[in-house]
Amino acid sequence: MLGASASRGRKAAPPSVKLGAAKEAPATVAAAASGGKVSAEEVWEVRPGGMLVQKRGGAADDEPSPGVKPVRTIRVKAKHAGVTHEIYVSSEASFGELKKLVAAKTGLHPDDQKVLYKDKERDSKAFLDVAGVKDRSKVVVVEDPEARARRLIEERRNGHLQKAASAVAAVTAEVDKLAPKVAALDASVRKGEKVAEKDVVQVTELLMNELLRLDAVVADGDVKAQRRMQVKRVQKYVETLDAVAARNAATVRKSGAKPAPPPPQQQQQQARQARWEMLDLLSSLPSTSSASSTTTVSSTASSGAPPTNRLDWMLF
Repeated sequence: MLGASASRGRKAAPPSVKLGAAKEAPATVAAAASGGKVSAEEVWEVRPGGMLVQKRGGAADDEPSPGVKPVRTIRVKAKHAGVTHEIYVSSEASFGELKKLVAAKTGLHPDDQKVLYKDKERDSKAFLDVAGVKDRSKVVVVEDPEARARRLIEERRNGHLQKAASAVAAVTAEVDKLAPKVAALDASVRKGEKVAEKDVVQVTELLMNELLRLDAVVADGDVKAQRRMQVKRVQKYVETLDAVAARNAATVRKSGAKPAPPPPQQQQQQARQARWEMLDLLSSLPSTSSASSTTTVSSTASSGAPPTNRLDWMLF
């Protein structure tokens, strides 16, 4: 009695299924595992790795839900420069997307287009279905000269900014190469060692050349800030080299050795700089030529003598 009741309480074990048989007839295996009854949800399949799994998504899952309407593709007739183009676009697309498709047909930039529907200009962010565009609707596409001018100005400005950014980046790379030399010269002088004056002059000239390149860069915004930062960096290195030259000269004087004479090119640069300073000084003085000429004219007029030209020497 106990054995019979125990056998009744236990459930019948499903028959064993071989993997090879499952690969050959998965539907039969599924029927055997479920006791001969296969429901629509329990459809089995064998994966490439040999695993028997329940199949996901049948033919019923591929069908669209009855509550969701599929998005239609409509044909819009766009007229531009006397030529009508047929554009296939989604009914829920925006006028901006329509402009891109029109640009592919006509070559007119999307930002330069002005789309008219029912004699009214439509914004690029507006949607076709909201505006009432349907299948075989007609729109007119014209070129907007003001928008084209704004786009060209913006592209030119971006091009100038990109060029300026490239110039600043090139100067930054050159200054990065010169920075270790400045640090090495400064470290040597701080230790009391002598450095070659020509090395200090050479690095200074290279830094001044980079400073002139930065001065020629015209930029705005972030590029202008980067340019200003590099200018301050180069000026700091030049000041460091000036201090290095002064300390090196003091070290040479203490050692009793005569400093090496500057090269001829450096002498010419110093003379040229002195001339420019003299010209700047002369240009800053008040002009007295008008007063002297007035006095001369008045004196000659009172004496009755013919006036003499005091600027004859300038003809030479």
